[in-house]
Amino acid sequence: MARERERPRPLVRLPDEVVAELRATARPGKAEILIKVFAEAATAFAQEDFGEAITLGEQAKHIALRAAAVRELLGLAYYRVEKWQEAARELAAFRRISGSTDQNPVIADCYRAQRKPDKALEICDEIDAGKASPEVHYEGAIVAAGALADLRRIDDAIARLESLELNPATAEAYHLRAWYALADLLERRGRFTQALSYFDAVAGADFDLTDAAERAARLRRGSGAK
Repeated sequence: MARERERPRPLVRLPDEVVAELRATARPGKAEILIKVFAEAATAFAQEDFGEAITLGEQAKHIALRAAAVRELLGLAYYRVEKWQEAARELAAFRRISGSTDQNPVIADCYRAQRKPDKALEICDEIDAGKASPEVHYEGAIVAAGALADLRRIDDAIARLESLELNPATAEAYHLRAWYALADLLERRGRFTQALSYFDAVAGADFDLTDAAERAARLRRGSGAK
């Protein structure tokens, strides 16, 4: 029996501004090829085929070295396969080309993974809370707190997270991540009652998101609280 040919996956539709950037940065005569390759890379990334996204992203980079969208996607793909040095390199290029700090939390996390917490803090401190989106602002604070914890500055890490708005009218995913990170630090500092309240908050918002419910239960068993 003949093997059925694999159907090509439908390509992600690129935003108009991305297409315009690709046309402006492509090598002469290569714009249409670049758009096709980058759309294939974006499609692979969306389907979590990060190896393919990297292969196609590198091809796109060869055609348009100064395309911010290409460097951003390539960096994120490297990050997803835990190639920290390559991810930091590509996302730093994105930052230089675009002037955006949107990926600074990811860059900083790459430096943490490379055991460079001081560099991670430096990258997080570049984020302007007045200009960044709330998600980038919160993620930067979470990574910065992790870097401070790496440096054994637990109280400073806690203070970094406590400086955020932690009682929003509606909790977004980044609030939950901040609550979880703060709970973890508070537990490490021996502030068990406060840690328990944040673990409970995370578990109550999305029971399956993390192991917050399990950690809250463990704290209750340890303290005898109900």
